[in-house]
Amino acid sequence: MQRILPIIILLTCFSFLGYSQEGIQLKGRVIHERTKVPLVGITIFLEQNKMTTSTNEEGEFVFVNLKPGNEKLTIQSAGFRSFELNLELLDSGSRTLDDIELLAENQVDVQTVLGVIDDGIISSEGDMSTQDIQASVILSNDLYLNKVGFKLSPYRFRVRGYDNFYEHTYINGVLANDQYRRVFNYASIGALNDLTRNGDVVNYNQVGTYTLGTIGGSENINMRASSYAKGGKLTLSYTNRNYYARSMFSYSTGLNERGWAFTGAVGGRYSDKGAIPGTSYKNLSYALSAEKQWQDGDHSLSLLTFGSPVVRGQQGSSFQEVYDLVGNNLYNPNWGYHNGKVRNSRIVKAFDPTAVVSHRWKIDEKTSLTSGGMFHYGRYSNSALNWYNAMDPRPDYYRYLPSNYGKFTPKIDISTVEEYTGLWKSRDPRVTQLNWDEMYRQNMNPENVRKNAGAALYMLERRHSDVLEGTLSTTFHKLYDNNSILTGGIEARSSRSYQYKTVDDLMGSSHVMDLDKFAERENPGNESIKQNDLKYPNRKVYEGDIFGYDFDIDIESVNAWIANSYQTRNLDIYYGTKIGYTDFQRKGNMMNGRFPDHSYGKGPKYGFVDFTVKAGATYKFDGRHFLSANMAYITEPPLPDRAYVMSRVTDRVVKGLSSGKVFHSDLNYVFSMPKLAGRISVFQTNFYDQLERMNYYHDSQRTFVFHNLSGVDRRHRGVEASLTYSLDQNWNFDFIGSFGEYYYSNNPMGTMNSENGLLVNVEETVYMKNLHVSGTPQAAGIVAARYFYDYWFFELSGNLVGRNYMSAAPLRRTSSVYSTVNPYKESYESYQQLTTQERLESNLTIDASVGKLLYLKNRRALNFNLSVMNLLNNRGIGTGGFEQGRLDLTYPDRFSSRYFYMQGLNIFFNTSYRF
Repeated sequence: MQRILPIIILLTCFSFLGYSQEGIQLKGRVIHERTKVPLVGITIFLEQNKMTTSTNEEGEFVFVNLKPGNEKLTIQSAGFRSFELNLELLDSGSRTLDDIELLAENQVDVQTVLGVIDDGIISSEGDMSTQDIQASVILSNDLYLNKVGFKLSPYRFRVRGYDNFYEHTYINGVLANDQYRRVFNYASIGALNDLTRNGDVVNYNQVGTYTLGTIGGSENINMRASSYAKGGKLTLSYTNRNYYARSMFSYSTGLNERGWAFTGAVGGRYSDKGAIPGTSYKNLSYALSAEKQWQDGDHSLSLLTFGSPVVRGQQGSSFQEVYDLVGNNLYNPNWGYHNGKVRNSRIVKAFDPTAVVSHRWKIDEKTSLTSGGMFHYGRYSNSALNWYNAMDPRPDYYRYLPSNYGKFTPKIDISTVEEYTGLWKSRDPRVTQLNWDEMYRQNMNPENVRKNAGAALYMLERRHSDVLEGTLSTTFHKLYDNNSILTGGIEARSSRSYQYKTVDDLMGSSHVMDLDKFAERENPGNESIKQNDLKYPNRKVYEGDIFGYDFDIDIESVNAWIANSYQTRNLDIYYGTKIGYTDFQRKGNMMNGRFPDHSYGKGPKYGFVDFTVKAGATYKFDGRHFLSANMAYITEPPLPDRAYVMSRVTDRVVKGLSSGKVFHSDLNYVFSMPKLAGRISVFQTNFYDQLERMNYYHDSQRTFVFHNLSGVDRRHRGVEASLTYSLDQNWNFDFIGSFGEYYYSNNPMGTMNSENGLLVNVEETVYMKNLHVSGTPQAAGIVAARYFYDYWFFELSGNLVGRNYMSAAPLRRTSSVYSTVNPYKESYESYQQLTTQERLESNLTIDASVGKLLYLKNRRALNFNLSVMNLLNNRGIGTGGFEQGRLDLTYPDRFSSRYFYMQGLNIFFNTSYRF
């Protein structure tokens, strides 16, 4: 690093020593043809001068140092009709074009359709790292990113297989990803589509005006009040997904003569019965943006606040055996009848109120300084059943399934198998769903009350994952007359994550004991080890009380970055660097009986210094054919969420905790001809020294185990291509494909710890080399036909995904397991079945959308659209699968894979009126 930084600084200085000759300057502004709203991040090409630039937050662009002569200005952006303008550049001076109005090619509200599924992608543990909706790929002007973000999100498709924390989301120039898991919670802007559809996207690892960029891309959502056209919009929607009714209303005053602008929006989504049995949805969203401009708009101060409180009942996963027994891939084990009414045990409550202050100083038409701050308090909680000295209440617990009596008993009991098979196939909710009435009955049974001194056998707990966070940042952007652009920024962040559990419902009992049932069972007579809080032993807890675990994680970070780019007629280059410092510290609020010396109070503070260096070049054969290459080397601090071996009960971290490393490279051919345009890319990204973690119930240890993998290396490589062909002014055809190989390239160290204290830092090598990365298809294809005429639009597409693999259970692949297997004995065949990674079936869907702008006059508009998705996929799509963390060399069929299923047929109807 000490050698790299001086080189980067020296190159940056050299870029300003280039020529600064007088040349022609060309300015303009790009707006939406119907709403007249400025469009941000639109890329403009000049064919003869071979220059490229993008629009800023006011939709403005500027070219400098151009050569005179005839010129053609072209714009090709996903979601808009292609635009071409022939013009003549005079020998000197500056020219300002009339506003360029782009016509939306498709009236389908992409964000709205994706909003149907955007809240169902957070796991039951509140781990928002499982989110798969990405605004940068939804709003990108790149055809490939735009289409796969829209079409393939239901498959949990991740571009290039990257984890979603490699995508950065900014709001009004301020980074909005939280520091604990490093993801942005898209549910926080749910039902605010009208205010979040305009953004400046940085594709992949390139540099933007507000960020150095990351390998997963970045987007700045522009929610300043002055960026919205004067008027209002009312939207009504129907869908058969997580909710069936939605309404939104927004109104903007526009920028008045005194330099003030105000914009507000409210929205709501509702469903008492979702498409998945037992699910529900209630949401009410709000946003208010105010802005003041002075000195002819050179200064602008913006204040924004928004939030989207939501309460929703979740869908759960189950065994394939269960889906087959009930004949329904939409089976949901989370619900049952209570007093004759449907009740879900997994209820999410989320609210992330946010405030953003931003100041923009337009020093001149080529120079700007943007500063801002963000404050938000994200609250997320999820309820779950818990039980003490009682039978497992989950209806699909494997011991209650027919296969348990058919294969895992000393003697197969055919009559019992037939009896349980018949009960499941009868779909009796007392068998197939949660039996709430029975749990209440047992809690209030006089004998149980006497035996347990009134303590609950069954209860509902609520797991909380909150974060309080503040961010300050400033960004400088300068265009020089020699076509050199300097950007740089400084950012400081402070966060506190609150992780705790509360009593949600005692289900008829008076209290519950704050004890660990697994530790008590494995350590009879030891009164200390079973205590969740030694400071308050044998504590009775009541509804609303904190119990089980309670800890905070404090995270501080500061970073600075600088980048320089330079354009000539045939070559564009950029390079940049970033340096940052991050530290985090756990503070325990309970003294755990299994880890009394490493649970209460402030633990050690861990700090990391990291850096990024990146560079790229584009060679322009002519104004329509480009070849670009990008490279980056990144070090990154470990995720606080993954750094601790069991953050709930101890402040111990993974052994040898260190920063991860990433090396990325790609090569791209981009072409843009009158009827044919597209991109072909090859890429490889190597990840080194990464952290992963799986937690599961360990049968033999009879407790929850956290299996941490450290020093994980992965390789992501592949090819992606997009092609769009314009037959005429009405018909367009898209051909999009991706084929990748994402796999583990080494055997990492695995460390097991159990919450009952019996397993403490048990280290074993885990044989993961050459296994596939799970959770996303590694091959995908889209073929689409689009028709547009007189504001009518129609689109029909076929979407195919494949090479989707189950995640590998580390417990099955530890070195000790390998050492006990004799390859010449019969058990080896069973062992191979258990350790062979399962590949899910490929899947094909067909989507159709139709819409019409019914009325347009004086900026007033009424339109509608109807989308029908997944026409061929009535069986459901298996996604997010994982192996059970158990091992049995004799009966591999016991460990049937569990799947998440999405609905087979999705309907979305939307109508809106703008006034």
